[in-house]
Amino acid sequence: LIGDIHGDIRGYKEIIKDAKSSIQVGDFGIGFGSDLWHDNINRAHATGNHRFIRGNHDNPGKCKSMTGYIKDGTLENDVMFIGGAWSIDRGYRTENVDWWADEELSISELNTLVDVYCTMKPRIMITHDCPEEVSKTMFVNAGLAMHNPAVRTRTGQAFQAMIENHKPDAWYFGHWHHTLSTYYGRTQFCCLGINDYVDVDLGAD
Repeated sequence: LIGDIHGDIRGYKEIIKDAKSSIQVGDFGIGFGSDLWHDNINRAHATGNHRFIRGNHDNPGKCKSMTGYIKDGTLENDVMFIGGAWSIDRGYRTENVDWWADEELSISELNTLVDVYCTMKPRIMITHDCPEEVSKTMFVNAGLAMHNPAVRTRTGQAFQAMIENHKPDAWYFGHWHHTLSTYYGRTQFCCLGINDYVDVDLGAD
């Protein structure tokens, strides 16, 4: 699992060159580069072994056309994938150039995924953001957040509803740019920093 790379394709290729498979957890930089840059990503993902979810700094529409994209709500081997998050710097960005209004799933979409989560009870979660109480504990209260006090987002609230209903074995995410780990109940939360990675077995038990 690989943290945010923000368009650093050279660093990304170095990470995956000896990896049998990988999943990047969002803020890949999709939508920011040239057509050639995106073609380069598609070639890197052509085998199907290297994939990604979307972050808040990815063009959601462009992601859907890219090789290796994992759709929000995908379930594989008891693992659930959900991308998207809220951008603290949205006020400094230009809509449809380097910021997209659908960076977060809609309330309706998130509510549907909460229902799916509560029914399926996945063993592992892979997302771009994390539940709001986890973000407070790991980043806001520790002085590691870019915004203080915590901003309530619909993604964070939806994830909080999920974790209160069912606690998976592990939850991996990026977005916060710090490599940290903590427990919330029985669930281990692991944040991956920029260009950081961790080896995880996502196979079925």
